[in-house]
Formats: sequence, C-alpha cells, structure tokens
Amino acid sequence: MQDWKKVFSSQQLAVASMVMGILNENDIPAKSMNKQDSSYVFLGEVEVYVPINLYDASVQLIQTIQF
Repeated sequence: MQDWKKVFSSQQLAVASMVMGILNENDIPAKSMNKQDSSYVFLGEVEVYVPINLYDASVQLIQTIQF
C-alpha cells in the first residue's frame, strides 16, 4: 500500500467498517488492515487507508461522523 495513507484506526472492527463504508459511499476508495491479535481481539487496531491524493477530503469527511 505504497500510495495509501492511514486515515483512521479503531479497536472496534465495526467502527472501522462503518468508516470504510462512508468513504466508499462518497467515492473515496478505502482499504482496511486488521492488526488485531487473533487470540485477544481487544489487543491491536483495525486501520483504514485511503489514496494519498484523497487524504485531506477523507479527513474532512470523517470529522463529520458522529460516533
């Protein structure tokens, strides 16, 4: 993911999936990387990445989400 930048991370897979869905609905491609421990899911995070050229727009969109 050389041309991608981390825009969001969460310890909750559902929250990261929701952010990815909102980004995708707004024509911003998003990928996730699950860095949670397979035995202890409360350890680690799920990270959301977007293309570098769409990073600023992604940050602005994520700031409008109420968690």
